[in-house]
Amino acid sequence: MSTQAERARSGTRATITRVQSLLGLVAVIALIALGISSIAESRSTDERAKVLSDIESPAASIIFTQRETLVYATKLALWSNGGTTRRNVQIARNLLAQRLAVVDTSGRSMGSRANAEYWGAIRRADQIVERSPMGILPENMHPATNIDLLPVIDEILAEARNLVVSYQRSVDDELQTLTRENAQRDSFNLGLLYLFILTGGLFLILNLRSNFRRYLNAQQAISDERTRLEAAQARVAQLQDLDAAKSALISTVNHELRTPLTSIIGYVELMQRDESLTKSPEAKLYLEVLERNSQILLTLVESMLSLSKFDSEVGRLPEKPVHLGETIESAIFVLKPAFEAADVSIKLDLVKDVVVQGDAGQLTQLFINLVSNSVKFSAQGKSVDVSLAVIDDGVNQKARVSITDYGIGIPQSDIPLLFTRFFRAGNVNSGSHPGTGLGLAIVKQIIDHHKGSIQVQSELGKGSTFLIEIPIMRGALING
Repeated sequence: MSTQAERARSGTRATITRVQSLLGLVAVIALIALGISSIAESRSTDERAKVLSDIESPAASIIFTQRETLVYATKLALWSNGGTTRRNVQIARNLLAQRLAVVDTSGRSMGSRANAEYWGAIRRADQIVERSPMGILPENMHPATNIDLLPVIDEILAEARNLVVSYQRSVDDELQTLTRENAQRDSFNLGLLYLFILTGGLFLILNLRSNFRRYLNAQQAISDERTRLEAAQARVAQLQDLDAAKSALISTVNHELRTPLTSIIGYVELMQRDESLTKSPEAKLYLEVLERNSQILLTLVESMLSLSKFDSEVGRLPEKPVHLGETIESAIFVLKPAFEAADVSIKLDLVKDVVVQGDAGQLTQLFINLVSNSVKFSAQGKSVDVSLAVIDDGVNQKARVSITDYGIGIPQSDIPLLFTRFFRAGNVNSGSHPGTGLGLAIVKQIIDHHKGSIQVQSELGKGSTFLIEIPIMRGALING
C-alpha cells in the first residue's frame, strides 16, 4: 500500500464506524485492483504492439513474394511461347528464391510459410525448364511445353493467392481476439473505477460527518496518490511510444533497404555472367567487391532486424514441440550451396525424435548461423561435424548439439567476447572472411530465449567446437 493510502487510513482510524471501515476497505481493494489491472494493461499494450509489428513485416514479405511469383510465372509463359530466353526465366527464378529465403520479424522465411503444393509446382516448373535447350525455346517445342507448363503456371499462381488469403484470415482472427480481450479489460477496469468512486465517495461523505479535518487530510492523500498514478501511467505511455517509434524506424529502414539491396545483388550476378564485362580483370574485381559488400550490408540489415525483435521480445516461450533433428537437417539443406562452393563436406550424427519446446524458425536461424560460420572458416577439403545427443544431468534431460569445424580456430582471449554485438575475433581477415559480427549475438539471444546454454572450445589452427544444450520438452518421447 502506498504512503498516501496509509495516511488516509491512519487519519480516520480513531473515529470511523464499522460501515465506514467496510466502505473504506472495499474502496482500497478496488484501487489496488485498478492499479494492478493498469499495470497488466500496460504490459498487454507492449504485447499488442509486438503482434501488430509482427503482422506488418510478414504481410509486406507476402506481397513481395507474390510479386516475384507473378514475375516468374510471366517469364515462364513468355518462354514457353518463344518470347524470352531460358536464362531470363532462371534469373526470375533466382530472384524468387532470394525472396523466399528472406526472414521477417516473426523469425520465419516466406519459404517456410509456403505449403507443399506451392513448392511442388515450383519444382515441376524447374524440371521443365532444366530439360529444355538454352536460349529461345524452338518453335516446334512450343505445343508440348505449353501442355506441360500451363497447368503448372496456373497452380503456382493459385497457391500464391492462397498464401495471401491464408495469412489474411489468420491476421483477422488474431485482431478479433485482441479486440475481444481489450473490450473485456476495459469493462473490468471501468467496473473497478465505478466501484472505487462509489465506495470511496460514500466513505468520504460519512467520514466528513464525523470528522471534517480528518476527511480533508484523507482527501489530500488520495489526491496525491491519484497524481502519482497518473504520472506513472504517463511515463509508461511515453516509454511505450519511444519503443514503438524505435521498432517502427528499424522495421521501415530494413524494408526500404532490403528490397533495393536484393535487386542490386541480382543485377550484379547478371553482370558477372556477362563475358563482355568480366573480360577486364579490373572490372571483374570491381564486381566481386560490389557483390561481397552488398551481401555484407544485406546480412547486417537482416541481423539488426533480428536483434531488434529479440530486444522487444515479450512473453513466454511458445509451447510448441520442435523436432531438433529435422530443424538441423533443414538448416543444412539451406546451406548446401555454401558447402559446395567452399568444397567442405558435412558429417551428421543425429539422434532421432529429440523434441524441445520453442520456436522452430528461431532454432533454424540459430543452426544456420553456427553452421555457416563453420563453413566460412573451414579450409577446402575439410568437413564440418554436427551431432545431436541426449544427456541427463540427474534433474532434467537436455538435447546437446555439437558443431565442430577444422578451420582457423579462435584465440582464447577472444572467446569470452564472441557473443558481443559487432565483435569479430582478432585472427579473422575481413577480406577473405567478410561478416558483420552480429551472427553469434543473435545465436546467444535465441539460446537464452530457449533457456539453453552454449560453450565454445577452440584451438588456433585446429578448429572450433560449439556445444549447445537445450532442455527436452516435458512429456516428449525420445527414440534412439
